[in-house]
Amino acid sequence: MATSSIFRSGFLVVAMCGASMAYAQNATAPIIIEAENPTTQQGSHKRDFKMAASGGEVLGEDFGSAFGDFAEYQFALPARIAPANLTVRYARETTGASVLSVTVDGVKVGTLSCASSGGWGSTDAQFREVALNLSSLAAGTHRLRITVVPAATMEKMHLKPVPVLDLVGNRSDKNSVGHGKNVALYTGAPSRFFYATHELGDIFSAVDGKTLDWYPDHVTVAPQLVAGNINLDRIEIQAATAPVPFTSQANPVATDSLVETRQVCVTQDDVVVSRLHFLNKTNQAITHHVEIQGDCRQSFDWRGSKGGEKITRREGNNVLMFDKNVFPGTLPEGLAIAVGAKVAPVEADVSIPGTYRLVYEVQVPANGERDFTVGCAIERTSKAALANLGRVLGQKNPLEVNRADWKRFYENDIPRFECSDKSLNELYAFRWFLLKFSTAGGDLGLFKYPVVMEGRQAFQTYCCYSAPFMAFDMNWADNPQIGFGHIANMGQVAYDDGRFPWYASPRTNDVPLDHRSKSGASLLPYTAWQWYQIHGDKNGLRSLYPMMKKNLQWWISDRDPDGNGLFNIDHQLETGMDDLHRRWKNGKPARYEAVDATTYAYLNLQAVSKMARELGEVADANYFSNYAQKSANALLDITWDKDLERFRDRNPDNDELSEYNSICIFYPLMGDFLRREQMKEVGRYLLNSNEYWTPHPIPAMSQSDPEFDPVKRYWAGPSWPAATSHIIEGFATSAKRLDRSLLPQAAELFKRAAANHMQPRADFYERYDPFSGRGLSNFRDYMHSWWIDIYIRHIAGLEPQDDGSIVIDPLPMKLDSFALRNAPHRGHRIDVLWTATAGLTLKVDGNTTRRSKNFRPGTDKLTLSASLF
Repeated sequence: MATSSIFRSGFLVVAMCGASMAYAQNATAPIIIEAENPTTQQGSHKRDFKMAASGGEVLGEDFGSAFGDFAEYQFALPARIAPANLTVRYARETTGASVLSVTVDGVKVGTLSCASSGGWGSTDAQFREVALNLSSLAAGTHRLRITVVPAATMEKMHLKPVPVLDLVGNRSDKNSVGHGKNVALYTGAPSRFFYATHELGDIFSAVDGKTLDWYPDHVTVAPQLVAGNINLDRIEIQAATAPVPFTSQANPVATDSLVETRQVCVTQDDVVVSRLHFLNKTNQAITHHVEIQGDCRQSFDWRGSKGGEKITRREGNNVLMFDKNVFPGTLPEGLAIAVGAKVAPVEADVSIPGTYRLVYEVQVPANGERDFTVGCAIERTSKAALANLGRVLGQKNPLEVNRADWKRFYENDIPRFECSDKSLNELYAFRWFLLKFSTAGGDLGLFKYPVVMEGRQAFQTYCCYSAPFMAFDMNWADNPQIGFGHIANMGQVAYDDGRFPWYASPRTNDVPLDHRSKSGASLLPYTAWQWYQIHGDKNGLRSLYPMMKKNLQWWISDRDPDGNGLFNIDHQLETGMDDLHRRWKNGKPARYEAVDATTYAYLNLQAVSKMARELGEVADANYFSNYAQKSANALLDITWDKDLERFRDRNPDNDELSEYNSICIFYPLMGDFLRREQMKEVGRYLLNSNEYWTPHPIPAMSQSDPEFDPVKRYWAGPSWPAATSHIIEGFATSAKRLDRSLLPQAAELFKRAAANHMQPRADFYERYDPFSGRGLSNFRDYMHSWWIDIYIRHIAGLEPQDDGSIVIDPLPMKLDSFALRNAPHRGHRIDVLWTATAGLTLKVDGNTTRRSKNFRPGTDKLTLSASLF
């Protein structure tokens, strides 16, 4: 991308891919940095335009909403400045101060306290400036980092160390808490509670507060701290002529006489626990009143309505609240919510149905500390809720018990992966957290089995398009029923004609939608076969086969009416890529023959053919295999453009091939039918920096397409992890089969894509800016992609085969070492261990079966025979 120069009053800014380097024109000229152009940042989700800002834009849009949000800048000085001043222009509407920790070249130089400016920067009067004295700045390039920190030093509450939990946690920008049953919550002020797909509201205020410290198993929050949201406009660095007129707060401390922090977790039985810790900083004992409230009157299901009967009553020392709007066909009593502590409240108000208020009295000794634990049990019956609440409150430390449960999950329930790149280790472990955290269901209405929902903070639903993405990952759980249930549940919600519903909840498979089929693309049959490759459970396969067969029969009858093997899309929403509307020169067809839909059909047809053959259904096996071959031939013979060297969608009315250049051109890489000729598409488009090869891949549309716009368009420009996962998998698989010289680039693609989710800590936004890597959604914890399967098949290189054998063929990731342990394979446990010095070691059930000292990823591969298993 070409650079552009902008001159303003004696300074020069050179813009490079959305970031900037500020240079002084001469030794006395100030350095001016537009704050909206950091080299890297965390916290802001999109551009924020303000007319009164110095450049018409600020770094805002949730920046500072989480402690730990930061922005980093680079600037260059022609000569040493001593002393120097740093001035920040900002806007902040919220009362209370946003506190900024400032470092230069990694060394803390001070803290800025930014009081409310009266607005977010719509007018010039809504901006203020704060400043900081710097002792000296040497000539040369410097790195300035501004981090939002708590306005007061709060005591952290620590549990016993668990390496994997501490690797993923120890951060202040997350607030997601759950245990993978039905309850999940996002702490805050107010907090948000969910039961499966149903949002309950803030039903237990004892968890409210700003995050101090987050881990997969719990979060520590502080109710006294205010949000640090701030809009940064301009940063100025210049030689100091006099001390700055603003006082920086170098070491903020809590000034309240009683400091409160709260440790929050959700147990395996859906009991929300809040352990309140009080620190009395005075010489007098304090009697403190703890007030807890809850309100479920505005609860609603995913895309559902509010309403339903609410009941609240006192039950001994506890309060029981019932919400009959939660899956009424499944929970006749209503969802039961039991709240209480070991001691009786001094006040209890249950006068308004659907709400409650409890007050507890806590004695905190002079210069001492006191813990007080309260709980909120959420269950299908009041009897179960009260029993769970009593059991958890009876534990000495429920948070330690909960942490031990999470430790067992990571050690026993999933494959363990470690390598010499710590960030890849964190991303792998964090992905497993999200898979567990986003799980709900199990004998819950239409959720007969536990399923992983598309999202937790948003899109709390079971979707035929995204369900396979999570299935790829869940298939690797130690218990085969984990992946099986997630896949099999689609049979519970499927329509009578075989269609899989686009969205479903425990309540309904008729969620309001904007396309008439209420269905769409789904790789679920393909993931079902992969589940069988891993676990070899023929009984499970037999139960999955009828629904997969029926679904494909619908696709064939409804979406390939001319029988040419190319499958139609009736509405763009059926593809999951909402606004990638194909362009046509000779009239828009009612339906178009889609490369992505046909690739999906090929993979599914092949999978169902293999299922049928394994189950002895020979006629079905031959039929679906032949149809798969017809689709493969059609993709190669009809949609492949030899001149443009890419696949193109087709208008079935006039045979026109669309000129639209979207990421779907690469989807056929996932199949095994390509010839070496089709790999030209990779070099010409995927690896071309003027097309798709961006710093933060992969944009869903080529940069060369006239519609490309990663800022204003939803799909036509941003990088989507969902689509990117397809291309990582397809590129790696096809390169291994057709052109192994491309394997280093396949490894580089994975590394770039993984880096999107490590900025600087693991996270999953809906979509990303392909140049800056900035997350573009205002929600996170979005499951719309797959990663565990890619780690196992392509980083560790463990590839289960149809015949029960295993091929080991890792990508050349330039790692010093990697270790995959406890990977399931047909009732056995596989370890794949490699170091650059010792080579490869393979173990089956702890016993070494193969060693290869000279094994090199990307160059070598080997096979473990099915007879070993």
